[in-house]
Amino acid sequence: MAVWQAVLVGAAGLGAGVLAGLIGIGGGVIFTPMLFAVYGWMGVPDGVRTPLTVGTGLFCTGFAAGASARHHLRKGAVRTRMALGVGLASAAAVGAVSWVVGTQPWYDASVFQGFFAAVLLVVAVRMVRGSSGDVEVEREDAQKSGWGAWLGTGTAAGTVAAAVGVGGGVVLVPAYSRWLRLPFHRAVGTSSATILVISTMSVGAYGLLGAGLDGRPPLALGYVDVGTGLLLAGPAVIGAQGGAALAHRVSTRWLRRGFAALAVVVAGRLLGGAFGIL
Repeated sequence: MAVWQAVLVGAAGLGAGVLAGLIGIGGGVIFTPMLFAVYGWMGVPDGVRTPLTVGTGLFCTGFAAGASARHHLRKGAVRTRMALGVGLASAAAVGAVSWVVGTQPWYDASVFQGFFAAVLLVVAVRMVRGSSGDVEVEREDAQKSGWGAWLGTGTAAGTVAAAVGVGGGVVLVPAYSRWLRLPFHRAVGTSSATILVISTMSVGAYGLLGAGLDGRPPLALGYVDVGTGLLLAGPAVIGAQGGAALAHRVSTRWLRRGFAALAVVVAGRLLGGAFGIL
């Protein structure tokens, strides 16, 4: 990787962290398209590029989620048992989907770009809508939710995470807030803790699936590129702390709308690549 590419990757990681701290998005929506572009610049073979992007994106997301979960845990905003239960309930989906991404030739760069574009558009809608309609007071039935609800939530989040390299927060936050009836701040904190569990399992799966294959960067463990991943994840952890501090001082309304616009542009670019237009 050239020096200018390393600097760009680090800057993207810092920006992802700041945005995560400011407006509560998962860093994966920035990590993953950045990694996909980097591996294109590096000439990584097409058969390796997609699973390497997904596995490394989840590696980065795990770092960001861990930093966020630690902060929310100190504030008492994490339902630990629920986070662990939903995370473990995602195991089957994580295993199955990571196997498809890592071994099936039909899940190529075009399919990946299409799926990720869809995730970005969902994120854009969430950013524009903000937290309107989210629960503010925890209801009694949130305490009674059991493995049925956890299994459904975990399966959906694990599928999204393992398919496109994001932590699954696009599923988890609305599910926790609206379906499982947690207050919004607790939904965000519990989501971060769950993403840490899902990312850890996913990274393990991608590390095993890509072991021994050619065409990977020198510091890759299977389909997890530790070297490039740390260039993104390290600055992201620092940026998240600054973003969290700023979140209490600035209005995030226009930041959310600006990010939504950026997500739509990136989604359009990915769809263009998927259909061979761009």
